[in-house]
Amino acid sequence: MVNTIFNMVLTSEQPLSITLPVAEYTRANKFANSPVMTRGLDAEGAKQETCYIPATTFRGMLRRHVVVPLMEERARNGDHYTLDEAYRDLIGQDAASEQQPDEIDLMALKNMRAQNPIVDLFGLGLGVQSRLKVSHFLPEHNILPEVFTTARKDLGDADDGAILDLVRDEEREKYLKRANANSKRSAAESLLARLVKQKKKDGSSADLDAQIVATESKVEEYRDAMDGMTNSSRTILTHYAMPAGVQWTGRLIITNSTEKDIDALCGALDRFSSYPMIGAQHARGCGEISGIANIETDRRLVKRISFGGFAPAQIDNVA
Repeated sequence: MVNTIFNMVLTSEQPLSITLPVAEYTRANKFANSPVMTRGLDAEGAKQETCYIPATTFRGMLRRHVVVPLMEERARNGDHYTLDEAYRDLIGQDAASEQQPDEIDLMALKNMRAQNPIVDLFGLGLGVQSRLKVSHFLPEHNILPEVFTTARKDLGDADDGAILDLVRDEEREKYLKRANANSKRSAAESLLARLVKQKKKDGSSADLDAQIVATESKVEEYRDAMDGMTNSSRTILTHYAMPAGVQWTGRLIITNSTEKDIDALCGALDRFSSYPMIGAQHARGCGEISGIANIETDRRLVKRISFGGFAPAQIDNVA
């Protein structure tokens, strides 16, 4: 069996904002469920934590950059993918692949591997095991996500309110009424939060309950006055992200590899290099990475590839 390993180092050129799903019966972690894992223990046996780039994030990117060009080529030829084919190749899911082990037709799976190189490399559901193994990408030293906050300003906050001189008079009046209602709404919501907290602490009373009902009514009144624009004024936005300027090491392993496998992944990295963004919050400065990979087949260096910078990847043949 011939195995190929991509020994990789990624660099976060900008912060990386990645959020994982919250597992059933658990709570999100204190970093809004950014990827954080235990990595070692200190001298007292306490867990040490670090953030990481999940294998699924990088693997999903590779699969898309292998499959989408094939879909585009077929579309140009008038032979568009069916929905089932898209799920099979992009997601790795189809009805047959979800069968239980005792229901799987091994001969049919063998034929599918031979006929579909995407399924052969990336796998399919429960029945076709992937030959591509992807590790998590870890920093040299443990590090945790950082909080980033931004503010979405309202129209009157910029240019000393000069923008309002450029809208119609009746619309300017509408804005001023909404801004006034928003200030009152914010104050009423703060008062309501204090009253509810007091009720939890001291218990219910006729006077306190009446204050809560009246304040709730005021909050709704001011929200209605804003015509549905409750998020229009000075909204504070918060997200967590892994720091920029950090190197993250990991690897890809292709079992029983072929030249076509290596070419497919190098091609995917080349296409990714032209828009090297992962995760979320791209509009707010997050997501850009770059990377290098030394590609070894049976412990022999065969290629080097560097990618990123919104430019084509550089691929050098060594052997």
